[in-house]
Amino acid sequence: MNMNKLLCAVFAGAALAAVAGEFDLQNAEFAKYHKAITGRDAPEGLVTFAIDPKVSKSGRDAYTILSGTLSQPAHGANGQDARSPRGSVTITGSNMRSVWYGLYDLLERRGGCHWFWDGDVVPKRDSIDLSNLDVHEEAHYEYRAIRYFAHRGLTRFQAEHWGPEDWKKEIDWSLKRRLNVLMLRIGQDDLFQRTFPDVCEYPDPSKPLPGAGRGYDDRTLFWSLQYRGELRRRLQKYAFDRGLMMPEDFGTMTHWYSRTPEDFLEKKKPSFLPLSNGQYSERNGQVWDIRDSKWADEYWKMTTAAVEAYGKDAPEPRLLHTIGLGERMCYKDRQKNFDLKIKALDMFLARAHRDYPDAKVLLAGWDFYSTWKNEEVRALLPRLDPKRDIIWDYEADEPRSNRIFTNWGVMGKFPYTYSIFLAYEKALDARANYPLIEKRQKLVQNDPFCKGYIFWPESSHTDTLLLRFFTANAWADKPIPHGDVLDELCTSRYGANAEAMKAAWKAVLPASWLRDWGNNYSTAVLGIGGEGNTNVLGGLIGKWEKPVSEAEVAFEILQRVPWNDPFVQRDAIDIARMVLDRAIALRVWKFGCDLTKWKKSAGSGITSSTDLVASANRIAALCEKMADILALHTDYSLWESYQRLDAVEKIRNPLFEKTLFENSSCGYCRSHQYELARHWYAPHVKAVAENLAKVVSAGNRKAAIKVNAEKERLALKAKPLASLAPTLPRTEENFHRTLREITALLSN
Repeated sequence: MNMNKLLCAVFAGAALAAVAGEFDLQNAEFAKYHKAITGRDAPEGLVTFAIDPKVSKSGRDAYTILSGTLSQPAHGANGQDARSPRGSVTITGSNMRSVWYGLYDLLERRGGCHWFWDGDVVPKRDSIDLSNLDVHEEAHYEYRAIRYFAHRGLTRFQAEHWGPEDWKKEIDWSLKRRLNVLMLRIGQDDLFQRTFPDVCEYPDPSKPLPGAGRGYDDRTLFWSLQYRGELRRRLQKYAFDRGLMMPEDFGTMTHWYSRTPEDFLEKKKPSFLPLSNGQYSERNGQVWDIRDSKWADEYWKMTTAAVEAYGKDAPEPRLLHTIGLGERMCYKDRQKNFDLKIKALDMFLARAHRDYPDAKVLLAGWDFYSTWKNEEVRALLPRLDPKRDIIWDYEADEPRSNRIFTNWGVMGKFPYTYSIFLAYEKALDARANYPLIEKRQKLVQNDPFCKGYIFWPESSHTDTLLLRFFTANAWADKPIPHGDVLDELCTSRYGANAEAMKAAWKAVLPASWLRDWGNNYSTAVLGIGGEGNTNVLGGLIGKWEKPVSEAEVAFEILQRVPWNDPFVQRDAIDIARMVLDRAIALRVWKFGCDLTKWKKSAGSGITSSTDLVASANRIAALCEKMADILALHTDYSLWESYQRLDAVEKIRNPLFEKTLFENSSCGYCRSHQYELARHWYAPHVKAVAENLAKVVSAGNRKAAIKVNAEKERLALKAKPLASLAPTLPRTEENFHRTLREITALLSN
């Protein structure tokens, strides 16, 4: 099947809305689930749908679900009676997406369904009771948004890997959980080619991408830009047809994931803004010099093209989004730098307000957090229009309190959003800091200027509990504690295994939020063998020891859980790998302290040479067990992710597997990828242990034992990716056996 046929087939439902009845899609969806639940076709007219803005009391998304047997009349559009005949139900939404919310709410309330990012729970029942329904639901926050980012590696976590079926499933899930904004930050796709067709050619996807960098900057194609551009257009239309909003970028859009094509640079020869710190110093990563209106106009052409190509059918209000001069420090003189950033925002906000007067403009908070001072953000606010502009903050869970929205003068004064960033790219495990998130959420819950509750991570689907918590709290009038969300998650997701899985989750949560936005066990493992700062390490050890020790009971709990359900399989591995991540890091830090003491002392005791070698070998063994855990699920294999990409659309570049490895193994992105865990992290510790044994045997405490991790990485990159793929059979026996072996190693 060629590209257009494939995309048309998957997104056929989007076209149906335009050629058939207004609610044919909803009728078909209800019929699908009615058949799945009861085994029978749904009687015609059992559920009817309507749109009536008056359903909303606040102007935010809202819906009603009313049984036809209600004694009091309910009025729909044009004052007509909105009740259905006896035994049926009417769902009325304030807009199209709210109709969908009501449909999925009905299926959950009365059909017993539950919705998760990785699938539905659909029970078997004789019938669906539609009697005595009198439901009114209204969103507390105007915007309930989630972002998808541009890193690559493992398909589960990286939205740029997703094909049309993945996106259809994700968009449907966002409706089921009552979100209303999806943000695609996955590169520019073919926007340059659409905007400047006489300048920018479509690159040959079978050849190296001109200007590709290293690490995550290597943007070598796996699918052609023609395919990616059409995929983006169709998935956005699919979302728009269901009433979802998707912001289009404007302003200085050059960044690491949206670099300027080489042919644009050669033919247009743009000048660039100055740089004071060398960041994004490559020509294709520099911002064009918008002090010359010519280059501001060229950027604006891209926004216009994006709206016309990808955002043509967007619902009102249209959303526009800008990062400003994101992360750029153009001058060492702070005032000159601030003046330029203000000029850039003024310039593009004027264009946005001029050309899209009814649009809402989202000013990303990332640059405020990273390069602005609090007083500079406060100085910006009077220049903005509170009726059209929103401070789109997404760092409310930043551990430091002196850099967040509470210092910007927005609370009670200017429209802003509350957010969870969660983590950088390498943080692929559960780590939401609920005590901090819940504490700060209380500050905004009753602030009418807080317009949104958003989740803006660098990786998707990392933390299933957090996704449940976010979507629940983004809608609710009152904060829902994470403990209540956990209870609901376990009951609705795990069936007969609910209590055991709940016990495991409760045991591990305090260890999960020990980590902030960055790092995982690979950072500690690849640094093993050097002398550590015993004061710093001692502080970390003191903070981590109790929650990690208490979390390790999860390995025993999970040994008793039957591994016969896909949700249990995925989440049991998520729990196990997160705890093992913390346990390995803790033991590496302890080893570092002991090694430092041993090198400085001729004594023995707890830091004896025998203990040190045994400790290093035990850490290596734990790293092997982490690889065993990761081997047991397809989520973690780079090779299997590569195969998924190829199955969606043929990968034509024979070198792309090297790019995928480079993207994943660079310092910013290396994490819980199986191939790295098995063939790099564990052997690295083993090599350090062997060096240590030689040093001990020679009696030379001053000899270096570290191993060159980068040399190891490059040697691994040279191997065929298929040769590194997991081979351990994915069975319950292997899972439970691995847990027993981990328990034994941790007890020594």
